[in-house]
Amino acid sequence: MIKEKLKKVKIFQALNEKELQKILNISVLKTFSRENILFYEGEMPQYFYVLLDGHVKFYKNDLKGAELVLHYFTQPLLMAEMPTLENIPFRATAIAMKDKTEVLLINRKEFINLLKEHTDLPFDVIKSLTKKIRELEIAINRNLIYDATTKVCSFILENPQDLIKSKQKEIANILSMAPETLSRVLRKLKKMEILNKDCKVINKEKLQMFLEF
Repeated sequence: MIKEKLKKVKIFQALNEKELQKILNISVLKTFSRENILFYEGEMPQYFYVLLDGHVKFYKNDLKGAELVLHYFTQPLLMAEMPTLENIPFRATAIAMKDKTEVLLINRKEFINLLKEHTDLPFDVIKSLTKKIRELEIAINRNLIYDATTKVCSFILENPQDLIKSKQKEIANILSMAPETLSRVLRKLKKMEILNKDCKVINKEKLQMFLEF
């Protein structure tokens, strides 16, 4: 069962059964309840973290104590690769946002040895890192540059299904805004006939106009 979930993680999809088993042999599966902490900002990494099921949020607190959401993961993937590879403290805190969030903890030293053995895996990890960097740039734009409407439009374009599947309170948390503000923006987008009553995008061109500076 765990092996089947691991196969859904992009960087592991090229591995055969024997190679996947090697990873499982150096791993521990942990199930987190909502609001359980995976690790804190400033902690030293001991594991590579692979989200298999559930939702995980990465966040920091600014000087005033306000929460700044950096990433919100809902798909199976490798998380926090950079500090784990470089053996430096985590740059953010990770918290489970859904009950029964499953995370595979892979022993750091053993996995690095596997990376040296398998020629394709390091390149896949690099691609995963560059994707996270792009997502971080988007998060910075959202929190420092965009107004409320632009934040919501950006999120919808990047995660069209999440708006339908996730609770609005969770999305508001990702966007660092009050749920009432999100509701107001969604009503506005529906009135403009950009979204339908079920929050599905019906006019992508109009939606993109909000992101054109």
